[in-house]
Amino acid sequence: MLCFCEVFFIKNILVGNTISAKCEDALNSFGYNVVKLPRFNKLQEYVSNHADMLIFYDGERIITHNGYFEENKTLFASLGIEIVLSDERMEKAYPFDILFNAVLTKEGILFSKSEYTSELIKRRAKKIIEVKQGYTACSTCRVSDNAFITTDSGLYKAYLQCGIDSILVSKDDIVLPGYDCGFIGGASVVIGDLVCFFGDIKKYRDYGIIYDFVRKHDKDIFSLSDEKLTDVGGAVVV
Repeated sequence: MLCFCEVFFIKNILVGNTISAKCEDALNSFGYNVVKLPRFNKLQEYVSNHADMLIFYDGERIITHNGYFEENKTLFASLGIEIVLSDERMEKAYPFDILFNAVLTKEGILFSKSEYTSELIKRRAKKIIEVKQGYTACSTCRVSDNAFITTDSGLYKAYLQCGIDSILVSKDDIVLPGYDCGFIGGASVVIGDLVCFFGDIKKYRDYGIIYDFVRKHDKDIFSLSDEKLTDVGGAVVV
């Protein structure tokens, strides 16, 4: 049985403005105010509106680039939470596009390519685990704080070594316009007791593995549409 018990306590969900109409309608049906993030010209076109590239949310505050904030003051003011601004280097070319692309656990363990991670994020970490994958957040679906799904073998090993239950799945079946493939983190968002996917997760080759893992951790799976699983940059629930 699906449980929507936590959904209606959350006001906003921030997501890229290329989200499909079907997925947006599904999020609206949960009672959310869907806030579609505009593009930022410091990032490559196809990911320039992706939440996992534009912002970092630590559960209390949003960290974003001051240039992006200046372009979207009204949007950020509407969220009613603290916004922390970074003036650090951010460019279209990798790895200078991964300023906010990191995974920080509640215990303060930070997984990132730390040389290029914002100092504002690193200050919140108690321990930093250096990984090769720069798109750490993109590559990770956080079922819970101790259960991660990833498409990156290096991250998979790092998570297991830190005691985080993890599974490694294929990235070949995830659409990301402009690229050969997308990421599982960018194709998903956790809403209360639901692990939601931007598209039909049942059409994904590793659906069975994901389903068993999600149920193991007492959550359910929900497809936001009947479309192909698509990386939209994930979403941030605030």
